[in-house]
Amino acid sequence: MKTISLLKNTLFLASLLLLQSVAGILGTAVVLDNKYNGIIQQGVSVAGIQVGGLSTVEAAEKLERSLPLPAESTFELQDGGKSFSLKLSDIDAKYDYRSMAVTAFKYGINDKYVIQLTSLLKRRAEPADVPAKIVFSEDKLATIIQTLKTNWDSPPKNANLSLSNNKIEITDEKGGYILDFDGTFEQVRLALSEGKLQVQATGQLLEPDVKTADLSTLDALLAEYVTIFDENDGNRSHNIALASATINGSLVKPGEIFSLNQRLGPRGAENGYLKAPIFIQSQLALDFGGGICQVATTLYNAALLANLGIVERYSHPLPVNYVSLGRDATIAGDYLDLKFLNNTGAPVYISSNIESGTLTIRIFGTKITEQREVRITTDKSVIQPKVVLQNDPSLPAGETRVMNQGKTGYTVKVYREVVVDGEIKTRTLISSDYFKPSDTVLLVGPKPEGTEK
Repeated sequence: MKTISLLKNTLFLASLLLLQSVAGILGTAVVLDNKYNGIIQQGVSVAGIQVGGLSTVEAAEKLERSLPLPAESTFELQDGGKSFSLKLSDIDAKYDYRSMAVTAFKYGINDKYVIQLTSLLKRRAEPADVPAKIVFSEDKLATIIQTLKTNWDSPPKNANLSLSNNKIEITDEKGGYILDFDGTFEQVRLALSEGKLQVQATGQLLEPDVKTADLSTLDALLAEYVTIFDENDGNRSHNIALASATINGSLVKPGEIFSLNQRLGPRGAENGYLKAPIFIQSQLALDFGGGICQVATTLYNAALLANLGIVERYSHPLPVNYVSLGRDATIAGDYLDLKFLNNTGAPVYISSNIESGTLTIRIFGTKITEQREVRITTDKSVIQPKVVLQNDPSLPAGETRVMNQGKTGYTVKVYREVVVDGEIKTRTLISSDYFKPSDTVLLVGPKPEGTEK
């Protein structure tokens, strides 16, 4: 019985001590709750500056005294090997002292009683540091980033192949870059909100389409063709130069079909083309892209001489003055195209350049083992215009006047011959063109009196 009584007394004393401990803890928590109401907890700092034990007003004043002015600092942006230093004064940057003080105060303010005591002990064991927050003019930052985008953006440059002193030279490619405006703006905004003065911009490296490795097997000039144009015809010369630059550097893989329409894209004002004479239903008229057919013709003849497969080609309705009859090529919209097949078994490269009114297009490829020559020959038949007489009573008796001079017509067949060791191995019909003649029309006056029978 004594043992049971002793056990009861022990349990009673233990319970009493536990209740006293809980009451003590709760009492301490209440005291802390009263003491820290409106006061930042001990162990909390802002950008390394201790603000524990201060009110938010006191903390804001201390931060303003202690932190250097951000306008005197610079912000660093880096990406893709590029860097830029932004003066914070250019975006009216300043610290948001009140906001930082409020953020510091929020540590533990939702904690109650025992939890708040635990929070206090945790702050002492692990001090909390609030990042400095910088506010700024978003409009000014947007203007600066847009200027930075203009300066940093650059298109990739393809590896280039050229002929110098009959020697093939290759220029290495160069990567491009495009800055993501929205992504970079957000990165800078977040960094400044945390007091950081350096961030990685958001951008993308652009890979060139043609690299040095793609041209490494090209060791031979397969063909070259030259045409001449009038440099004084400003709009036409501009269009020729623009189209020439667009096809320059084209790499055609083995088995691939090259489309001139696809390579050039739309030939309108939106892509820089000007109005110049073109054929519209056998009549000359002004329209955007006039002169491009000379580029098509020059490329067509280079492809013929390179022995590439001609897939699609159309002639003009009338002969042109920059190439011999039957050797021209025209394109229009997306319905008349010039296409050829790379049937060489290796890549071919198109080089096109202009100098002093001369358009030169070269096609490079891989050397072939046999000694061969490609020749283009034509068979031409002339169709004389008919002479049509029309009576014209207004003319003096017996007088004749030319109303329409008329034009000669032609039928032209173009052949490609491959000659090996002086012997024609193949002779292939490439095209058959018909140029319709136009009648010569003569106006004839009445017959002189006394000539009638």
